[in-house]
Amino acid sequence: MWFGIGWIIHVIADERWRRMVLILMMKVSVLRKRRRGYAPCIMTDIQSANDPGGDITHVAVDDVDIEKAVDDDDMVFVDNCWSSAVMHVENSVRRLMDKHKGKVVAGVKGLLFLLYLTYFGYCMYHKFGDEGSIRLLVGTLIGVLYLLKKVTKGLCKFTHLKRCASLCGPSKKTLAMRRWIRRGLYLLGSAGMAVYIGLDVVRYNPQNIQSLLGLVLFVVLGFVFSTSPARVNWHPVFWGIVMQFAFAVIILRTPWGYAIFDWSGHRVEAFLKYGNAGSEFVFGKNYRDHRIAFAVMPVMLFFNSFIFILYHIGVIQVIMEKLGSFLSFCLDSGPIESVVASANIFIGLTEAPLFVRPYLKHVTASELHAIMACGFASVSGAVMGTYIHFGVPANHLLSAAVMSAPAALAITKLMCPETKKSYFRDGVKMELGLEKHRNVLSALSSGAVAAVKIASNTIANQIAFVSLAKFVNVTLEWFGDQAGVPGISFGLVCSYLFYPLSYSMGVASQDCGKIAEMLGIKIFGTPILGYTELSRLRRNRFQLLDYVAKNNHTWHWQGSDVILEATNQTLIGGIMDERSEVIGTYALCGFSTVTAIGVTLGTLVPLAPERKQDIVRLIIRAFIAGNVASFLTGAIAGLLFNGQSFQ
Repeated sequence: MWFGIGWIIHVIADERWRRMVLILMMKVSVLRKRRRGYAPCIMTDIQSANDPGGDITHVAVDDVDIEKAVDDDDMVFVDNCWSSAVMHVENSVRRLMDKHKGKVVAGVKGLLFLLYLTYFGYCMYHKFGDEGSIRLLVGTLIGVLYLLKKVTKGLCKFTHLKRCASLCGPSKKTLAMRRWIRRGLYLLGSAGMAVYIGLDVVRYNPQNIQSLLGLVLFVVLGFVFSTSPARVNWHPVFWGIVMQFAFAVIILRTPWGYAIFDWSGHRVEAFLKYGNAGSEFVFGKNYRDHRIAFAVMPVMLFFNSFIFILYHIGVIQVIMEKLGSFLSFCLDSGPIESVVASANIFIGLTEAPLFVRPYLKHVTASELHAIMACGFASVSGAVMGTYIHFGVPANHLLSAAVMSAPAALAITKLMCPETKKSYFRDGVKMELGLEKHRNVLSALSSGAVAAVKIASNTIANQIAFVSLAKFVNVTLEWFGDQAGVPGISFGLVCSYLFYPLSYSMGVASQDCGKIAEMLGIKIFGTPILGYTELSRLRRNRFQLLDYVAKNNHTWHWQGSDVILEATNQTLIGGIMDERSEVIGTYALCGFSTVTAIGVTLGTLVPLAPERKQDIVRLIIRAFIAGNVASFLTGAIAGLLFNGQSFQ
């Protein structure tokens, strides 16, 4: 009705009367809506003024009283039968979901799980025995184990392994029994290693005894230069070496152990190749022309993002919890150092301390030393992907990453033994302190952004070290020419400086200079350059074997190079013995470089500024301990090598 009257006035009245009637209509409409429960804007004190330039009347609103409705910011809609029915259904569904949310979610998950099991069963029936079926089987088993862990989490309250003595109480009889059990285990472990070395290594590979020299040498030097030799607890040292020995036997001496790590290495290599799709999309098909910047950096971003996704869904936490508990049980190490040692298998020395950030101010000097040494002795997943991209065998990198955890704990407890009671050995509950993400996409993005820092540091270090190495080489060559001794370089100096070290690990005498040069480049520069040279020599060996198998022609050495006479091809740098390649792969695995000292200081000091003096005092010792742990791993690999590792 009001709209009809307004239309009539619009036709017959002038401008002023038409405006007055419209304002009156608005007031009446406001009153009607207020009675219905709404609170629109109320306009009062309407003043009119003529436009001095014409006949148009302007309406001035002085006071505007805005009253909020019952539901703030809700849009007013016209109520009808359809909207009422829809709202009734919506509210019913919402109440039902709120009441039975857990059951509905469990039902949906159960249905999806049954559908996957149906798919899995059909695939196993349709095509079982090939490599793809093995992938599906292994992935399904891992997924089932993870689901069982999540389902039984509330039922099983034992989050770490318990020691038998703690369950029986600290009685004298229990303590005496524990001492006898320990002595028996020491005797059993020592006898097992001695018998295996005597009956297998000495009998079939007597040249491997050379590596035993390095094993003894590293332990003796660590004891002599320990901060407190009289306080050394030999339990973690002994069992750390035994665990390394056991891992090496499984990986290098058993067909099934080698097959598992070889299969896992090939799967990692295939997985990393998917990062090439992003490189080609962003940088074009010729991205490999810029090897490190455009080929290696995307691999870091891709693999680090995947690690963050695994952390988001809880896989990394499960592995860290079990592996850290196992290390703590076997080596009698504290929870802080065990967690960091297990975390360093997947992430780098800058990210691992974030797991224990709230507890850094309470750790002892020995635990702080262990945190730094574990970071120096290991490599992160992103850096491991870089090494694999350069041609390093993925199976040996994986085994070296696993073996570095007990090695680092053994060496750190030898060089910096515990002299104070740890705050975390009295059942203090710990919470991992890494950042949580809202969803998988957020974890993916955070992993990529975090990897940018790693990639930029890697590229910057490569540029800086290669440039500085070039300057040092030219300078040394100039000094040598002045004295009539040409050919002096940084690599040559390192080959003599670290020659005894490489020989003690078991490297063949003709290859000691090359491995020593790689170790020097790794320590003073970056492991990437050392692995690049090692991969080139490894490719030369494969090329020579292929040449001999196909042509059966002769070849000869020319200086440090190999000349293939039939094809007139030169293998720059020559070749290296297969055993030396294995030892070099394990010995170079680690982030114990001079530049890593600055990275560690820049990470730990801001996290625990009150421990700055302790960090500065212990970091050089931890740096040496990280290198010794890598060398110890290389010596054990050389001790058990039997010629099957690179088949």
